[in-house]
Amino acid sequence: MSESGETKRKLWERLKDTYRITILDDENLEEIGSYNVSLLNFYIFISVIGFLLSVLVISFIVFTPVKRLIPGYGDITDNRKFIEISEKVDALEKEVAANELYTKGLKNLLSGADSEKDETTEIEPQVITSDELSDSKRTQELNFLRFITPVTGAISAAYQPNINHYGVDIIAPKNTPIKSVMGGVIISADWTANMGNTVYIQHQKNVVSVYKHLSISLVKTGDLVNTGQVIGIIGNSGEMTTGPHLHFEFWYDGKSVNPASFINFNK
Repeated sequence: MSESGETKRKLWERLKDTYRITILDDENLEEIGSYNVSLLNFYIFISVIGFLLSVLVISFIVFTPVKRLIPGYGDITDNRKFIEISEKVDALEKEVAANELYTKGLKNLLSGADSEKDETTEIEPQVITSDELSDSKRTQELNFLRFITPVTGAISAAYQPNINHYGVDIIAPKNTPIKSVMGGVIISADWTANMGNTVYIQHQKNVVSVYKHLSISLVKTGDLVNTGQVIGIIGNSGEMTTGPHLHFEFWYDGKSVNPASFINFNK
């Protein structure tokens, strides 16, 4: 038999060797108890005790608040609550930003208000010409912005501020959708006797776009809209209209601007 085989056999036999453990009284050396035990049984006993202790410690950490004291230990329940709180904070921040933009838009829009007629606020705009705009540094910022066409069609009435026509009238087929020229917040979505269904949108750079005579408005005050989002359907609502069309106005820093200077309606 090889030395390795003899070594393994001897080791196994040594593990099975039985030893006697005797407990004596220290004063009179009287035997109190005696136990037979082998190394194999002793190792098994120690292993079982170690396993049970490990299970107990792990269970104590997992199922009690002690785990929160361990750096880097992640609790999926706490993570879910943290995510919910973060989402609520983000939603509140967006709502606050929208309200600020809404308030700012109303101030710009109503800055030239003079009086109220037909239970609506009539705006007395400060009109500036295209030449004056071209020479203005603010217009340079406006030229950098990109607007889409709210509706494609023929212009039946041009921008004529001298006769209080502060926008352009575009004729398009019935049920044509009206789109927002740029992303922003709805600062007004209402109905008036003169203009019918009307939508005001506040955009960046103090730009406000106005859509009048809609047959249906698909947004409400306070809504956030994206560029190109449908906000209503072309119509003939209100008393001051002679047929289905979109009356579109463009305002910059509270002043009337010719929409045709920045948007091509004949695409």
